[in-house]
Amino acid sequence: MRRVSINDQIQKARDTSRIYELSLFDDKTAVKLTDEDDVIVKIGNRIGYLADIECDVKNGSVLLDSTKLAEFPADKYRLEIWIEKEDRKYIYPDKDQILLTLTDNLMDVKGDLVNTITIEQIRKELAESGGTSIPVAGKDGKDGAQGPKGDKGDPGPAGERGPAGNDGQNGHDGKDGKSAYQIWLDLGNTGSEHDFIDSLKPKPDEDNKGEVRHAPTAWTLDRSITPWTIRFDNGCGLQFPEYATTATVYGYGFAGNLNATDFVTWPLIPNVISASRGTLTLEKFKSKSGMFDYWSPRTKVLNPLQDASKYDWTNAFGDAGTNSGSYGRKPVYARVMYELGIWSDDDVLSIGAVRKEG
Repeated sequence: MRRVSINDQIQKARDTSRIYELSLFDDKTAVKLTDEDDVIVKIGNRIGYLADIECDVKNGSVLLDSTKLAEFPADKYRLEIWIEKEDRKYIYPDKDQILLTLTDNLMDVKGDLVNTITIEQIRKELAESGGTSIPVAGKDGKDGAQGPKGDKGDPGPAGERGPAGNDGQNGHDGKDGKSAYQIWLDLGNTGSEHDFIDSLKPKPDEDNKGEVRHAPTAWTLDRSITPWTIRFDNGCGLQFPEYATTATVYGYGFAGNLNATDFVTWPLIPNVISASRGTLTLEKFKSKSGMFDYWSPRTKVLNPLQDASKYDWTNAFGDAGTNSGSYGRKPVYARVMYELGIWSDDDVLSIGAVRKEG
């Protein structure tokens, strides 16, 4: 059986001081790699595959430099070693994957939330890293290929043409109907035809320079400023100051499903667009736990469609017990959905938001 030994399996996120040595074995025999071997370390998390990392070979082992993990946020990662050798592909290990954990560093905990979040992080890390027999979920199988489309059937024979019918009698001329403008006047409106045409146009939002605003359907990533900013087509912006230039959080270089029916830990933008499109539902949010780690309380919506300050968001997490798995950050996602115009007042009230008095 192919297996892998690693010299360490846990470090702080953004710590770039370590070199991981991964030694390969076929049963009990050590595999000695050379510089000529094409070695790639594939990295993923509980959601699936994320990226390829090129590594060096020294003294027969694979060396993984932690500088290549600098842009990965705190999470539990799984590694596989893929080797191209003599036109064959070798994958280590045979069973499951190699586990590597990046934990939160102190810079990930800000402001007056230090005590609460730090306690939750300590509890979570102790629970998740205590012991070596941590189960590793296998990857979902790929969808099967679509079957070929059947051949189109032959057209049936044309029927015989029937005899032409007799011409009908000419009808009487109808009375001229009222114009749309006249009907508008009859309804009690006043003004010129130009006023009537203007009345048909959508009413502008006073805060958005004449444009009608709606929930976001598309976005661009602005990396010219810090923190990076996601700019939506409805005039809103979204910033994650706690992860100011973290590529995995913003989705820089990482693809996501924009019609998802379930949440992903990161990148975060698919959770927004899928909710706006309606594939990611309010009911799924109510029952979901443990997928909101990077929705920091410092998350900021620029030029929001709706005013979140009129609500207390403390308990806006849906089903009881679902907020403890993400450092208590689940209500932040709810608040952002409201500010972006994706969720309504009725929606947020149904998940536990409380309207402030006055």
